[in-house]
Amino acid sequence: MKKLVCFLFWFLTLTPAPAAMKAYFSPSLDCENQIIRHLNNSTDTVDIAVYTMTNRPIMRAIEKAHNRGVRIRIITDKKQANHYTSIATRLYQKDIPIKINTEFEIEHNKFAVFDGQTLITGSFNWTYSASNKNSENCLVITDEPELIGQYEKRFETLWKLYNARESRHFFEQKINTGE
Repeated sequence: MKKLVCFLFWFLTLTPAPAAMKAYFSPSLDCENQIIRHLNNSTDTVDIAVYTMTNRPIMRAIEKAHNRGVRIRIITDKKQANHYTSIATRLYQKDIPIKINTEFEIEHNKFAVFDGQTLITGSFNWTYSASNKNSENCLVITDEPELIGQYEKRFETLWKLYNARESRHFFEQKINTGE
């Protein structure tokens, strides 16, 4: 019996923990609520790469996390950020680092990494319509450090690639022209 217990203990410590993954679908508030929950629970960093952002509850959660001292960085699409419903300029005005795509036709990613531990990805745009009108999905992934690390690496690549000065100019011009 003792050998069996020792073997089981040894076997279980060698077996990697299964990744925790959960899928959510819209139209519903499920994806929105997951994003907000992870923003509210973040303590260190949140890196966001998202095509478009118009969702006000998510915006408020981003602002609250930033105000708590969480390092937030956002990459978004230039054309979408220029739309009158976009929340990108408001986040920029709150001193949240945000860059627009300066190298590709569109920035079509939709993912966020929370504290390097949780990844949310999928077709879900961070918009009112995604929560309330569209058929979209998001996948929440934890306990998968290699996969999450790939997304962190991609974010860092894009963050370095996109021009900070051009992004600042874009937002300052929007602010100064009242767009």
